[in-house]
Amino acid sequence: DLLQLSGIKTKRPIYWAAGLLMAMGLLPKIGALVTIIPDSVLGGAMLVMFNMIAVQGIRMLIKVDFNDNNNILIVALSIGLGLGVTVYPQIFQAFPQTVQLFLGNGIIVASLSATSLNLILKGRSGVK
Repeated sequence: DLLQLSGIKTKRPIYWAAGLLMAMGLLPKIGALVTIIPDSVLGGAMLVMFNMIAVQGIRMLIKVDFNDNNNILIVALSIGLGLGVTVYPQIFQAFPQTVQLFLGNGIIVASLSATSLNLILKGRSGVK
């Protein structure tokens, strides 16, 4: 995403920027400086970032063969379960705290369900 947006052809500047940001995160004065960034600026940056991630996900889904009903079922259930956990996070309140930590995140639930459904449904119809 960041490579496409910036137009940089190699990953080396991205690695350097990531290393620099991690190093700056270890310095308390820089952390205090970051806390004074207005919420509206952070909100705008997050809006762009999360939407770019969503578009990348859609681009990945374009490559999926939706003529196969198993693929439709996998995508529909995974998105539904991920959104369901996000909308109704209390669903796992009876589970231990450690399990709630993982299953309370819609991305993790969607990823686990997509992976397991893919293994189950593709194993049933035969691997191509």
